Order: sequence, then C-alpha cells, then structure tokens
Amino acid sequence: MSWILKKILRAVQKFFAATTDIAKWSIISVSIGLLVGFGTSGVLILLEMAISYTKTNFQIYFPLYFLLPAAMGVSSSIIYKTFKEASGDGTEEIVCSAVCNDEKLKFFSFVIKQIATFLTLVFGGSAGKEALGGQIGAYLSLILAKIIGLSVGHTERIVIIIAGVSAGFAVVFGAPIAAGFFALEALFAGKILYRVLVPAFISSFVAYWSMHILNVEYIYHPISLGSVPGFWEFLSLIKAILAGIFFGVISYGVVVAMNFSNHFSRKNFVNPFLKGFMGGSIIVLLALVFGDGYLGLGLDTIDAAFSETENFEWYDPILKTLFTSITLGFGGSGGFVTPLFFSGATAGNFFAQVADAYIPLYAALGFVSVFAGSTNSPIAAIILCAELFGMEATHYAAVTVTISYLISSKKSIFAPEIIETIENRFKKHIEI
Repeated sequence: MSWILKKILRAVQKFFAATTDIAKWSIISVSIGLLVGFGTSGVLILLEMAISYTKTNFQIYFPLYFLLPAAMGVSSSIIYKTFKEASGDGTEEIVCSAVCNDEKLKFFSFVIKQIATFLTLVFGGSAGKEALGGQIGAYLSLILAKIIGLSVGHTERIVIIIAGVSAGFAVVFGAPIAAGFFALEALFAGKILYRVLVPAFISSFVAYWSMHILNVEYIYHPISLGSVPGFWEFLSLIKAILAGIFFGVISYGVVVAMNFSNHFSRKNFVNPFLKGFMGGSIIVLLALVFGDGYLGLGLDTIDAAFSETENFEWYDPILKTLFTSITLGFGGSGGFVTPLFFSGATAGNFFAQVADAYIPLYAALGFVSVFAGSTNSPIAAIILCAELFGMEATHYAAVTVTISYLISSKKSIFAPEIIETIENRFKKHIEI
C-alpha cells in the first residue's frame, strides 16, 4: 500500500513541476514575443519608410543605386571598426555571441550593424530583411535573459535566445510555426527538442500577432489546385521530382557562392571603405548591363513570379545570387533568405514554363525548396509552404524540398564554423 502511495505522490509532484515549468515558460515566451514582435515590426516599418522616402526624394534626379558604392563603403567601414565578425549576413555571429560570449554584443555594435543593413537595403544592395528579425530577436531576448539573471551558457538562457530568434523570424516570414523550426534547423544544427519548441512557438505566435497589429506585410499566395484526375496527378508527381532535382542544383550553387561570400567578407585586403566602394561599383555596372531588377529586396519580383502572365529566365536565379554574393562579400549588410526566395520563385516560374506546369504552384515549390536546400532546413520549408501557400501545394513541396535538400549535400549558407560553435555549446547545456 505504501508503494502505491509513493507512486501517486511522485506522479503528483511531477505533474505540479511540469505545470509550474509550463506556466513559467509561457510568461517568459509571451514577454519575448511582445518585445521582439513589436520591436522587429517597428524596425521593418522604419525600413519600408526609409526605402520609400529615398526613392521619392532622390530617384527623380538619378537612379538611387548610383549611391550604393558610397553606402557600401560606409557600411563596410563601420562594421569593421565595431563588430567585424558580423560582416555580411552576421545573424549566426550575433546569435553565437548571445549564446557563448555576450561581451562582444554591445548595444553600440548591435545598433551599428542595423544601421549598416539599412544603408545597404535603402540604396539598392541585394540582401534580405530577415537578418534584422533574427538579430533583433537574439539581442532583445539576451537582454531579457540578463534581467532574469541567467549567465552565459545557462540552459534556460539558450532556450530564451532560441525563442527570441524564432519570434524575429516569425515577423519577417509571417509563418510562426516555420520560424520556430527554422531557428533550430538552420542555426542550432537541427536539434529539435520539444522543450525548446514550446517557448519558440509561443513567442513566435505572439510576435506574429504583434506584426498584424502594426500591419507589417509579408509574402502570402494561397494556391488552390482543384480536383486532379489520377493519371494527371501521377504526371504532376513526376514533374515535382524533376523540379526537386532542378531546385537542388540551384541550391548547391547558391551555397557555394554564399559560402565564398561569407569567407571573402572577413578578408581585409584593402581599406574597408574602399572594399565596400569597389563592391558597390561592381554592382552598379552589373545593374547597368543586366537591369536593376536584381537590386534591393526584390519583393515585387517575387510576387510577379507567382503570376501566370509573367515569364522568367533560367539566368534570373544566377544573377540574383551574383548580386547578393557581391553585396555581402564586399561589406554590405543584410540577410541571405529573401534573395533565396527570389531565386527559388523565379526558378520555379521558369521550370513551370518548360514543363508546361502550373506557374503559381512551381513558383511556390521553388520558393521553399531553394530555401530548404540552401539553409539545411527541410522541415521548416515544408511547414513554411503550408503556412504561406496552403496544404495543396505542401503535398508536392514535401517531395521537392526533400530532394533539393539531399541534392545540395545538406550544406548551408550559414558559416559552418560558427554553427559548429553554437552546436557544441547547445550539446553541452541541453540534454539531447
């Protein structure tokens, strides 16, 4: 009888411990979601206003990207002097600093990194805005961890930072579930833990609601295929397999180019300002030859890729990758992911033309498949498809994403040595 009572008492203790833990993390996660959600949303709104203002007031006289060499020169200089490890994309370096050595992540150096990203994007540098979300999420969640009193490397501090990064990505992607998985797959070596996912999801959902309160826009193209006869469904599956291979080849090329860009961005063969100025000048020349459609965020082009009346060429993903690698390699600041969406959506549009397939569907498949193959995040990509494009597209995305991920040799555009550092600290403090 006493044995039964001990079992019951132990079960009750576990229940109350679990309930207390969930309540604690719910409060922390909601706080992170609100802090990061409104913070990231506000910064993205400021970025949109800055881009709109400069185009309205300067582009009437000359193409705005003519100022890109000077902007990239300034960006390169200020990052080199304050936080040179975070050159280029810099998201993984900032997350690594938050997890492993927050002494490098001072307020001034963090703000300078954001200013450099604004300069790059406002004047036409080819980069993404998701770096802002991930970096703001890491920094603000780090501040909260310090307020709570969690030391460097503490298990709960790592979980808080993961939740913050997830919340930042949720605002940029407009996909809270995918954001939680992406933070783990891309930046924390794919260690999917239920304990970590709960606060990541809660903070992501709260941040997602916050962005809607402030009317932050994101990419959203629900796709309906209708009923498909059996034979044509089989034919569509064959096309999806071929598309997955095509997207995998593109992903591999993107990874090679971006890894070289990552490595090159940390080299200082000339004065930092001159390095940025040289890179900006090269981009201006490329824009004059190939057009300015590969500059900036490229959101209008991504939207156009989903239109059945717009046709893109095989070289569009290649040129976008070239513009982005030069931008980030020569001292510009910004993210990799939005350019991946550009490359994937335009590649899908081109494949659909060649294969006589439904353009919006294959633009969506390219969008998530190149993202998966280039960032080592297949689960996040499949979920992203469901959240942005609907379940009908996701059935095919499960095929194309997996193939693209395998074809690209499971490599990633994020700096492998930094991810390895985060992974080692992650393994050390969280029981796998």
